Amino acid sequence: MAGAEPDMRKRSIVFKSAPKRPAQPKHVEESTAKSRELGAALRRARKHADLTQAEICGSTGWGAPKVSRIESGQREGSLLDIVTYLAKATTEPAEFDRLKKLAKSPPNGYDLQRHPENMPDLLPTFDFLHASAKTMTFYEPRRIPSLLQSEQYADVMLRQNRNPKDPLVKEALEARLSRQEVLKGVKFGFDVTFYIDEVALHDPTMRGVLDEQLLQLTITSTVPHCHVHIVPSDCFDDDLQTAFGFFEDYDGNSALAVHTTTAMLVLEEPEDMAPYLRNLNELRETALCAKQSTEKISSSSRL
Repeated sequence: MAGAEPDMRKRSIVFKSAPKRPAQPKHVEESTAKSRELGAALRRARKHADLTQAEICGSTGWGAPKVSRIESGQREGSLLDIVTYLAKATTEPAEFDRLKKLAKSPPNGYDLQRHPENMPDLLPTFDFLHASAKTMTFYEPRRIPSLLQSEQYADVMLRQNRNPKDPLVKEALEARLSRQEVLKGVKFGFDVTFYIDEVALHDPTMRGVLDEQLLQLTITSTVPHCHVHIVPSDCFDDDLQTAFGFFEDYDGNSALAVHTTTAMLVLEEPEDMAPYLRNLNELRETALCAKQSTEKISSSSRL
């Protein structure tokens, strides 16, 4: 279990005939999506405070390995550890409260993270998953995935069912467009795949912004590390009604973000991710190849 210290056996030095204790299983610490997000946030807070790991060690009395493992997400620090670290780094109150709440969540997975309607962009966890990923795969039923949305398309999507003057729209739009920067200047091996329902290419509610959106799709599909695949309308599966993204990082860790209208759930246990990975296999089998998808996008833009 993450965060547990190894259980050391004591040798008897009083009685030579003392029975040996049964061998105890070693607890191997494993990183979780939560511990990795916490670690990245703590490292960011320390650097923002212009502190070194050695200075954190000196002010807390911790050993260097403990600080290093917490920051790398290889150790699940206790709530007291996290609060102590944040206090030493003089973390801003809002971020302090967020990370304290995150530290209280279950060790293997997150609590359901709520957000304003259709605005997962406002969740820091969503940013972390994108920023730390080596490969990403997305499916959003009947709409263009948010990482591919043009500014106008995203603006229309975010304003649906909202007060036109809602200040959250601007905040979420800026966050969505900023997140798209992960597609630029990528690291070696970075790869992202998008599965898009064909119906999204003809959505009548987006008619005024579709031309620009289709042009952006065409341009993106030519980028070597971006793979755009159209799922034909006649292959639409009514069971595929949930938006989700699958993320794998550079250390081989994986997590899956499931989206509802007002909340996001991050899964990382194999049995929890299995149904969605089966859906991905179905999408791979039914989606058009890259060339056919580009042709489909181009023909849609001429309609």
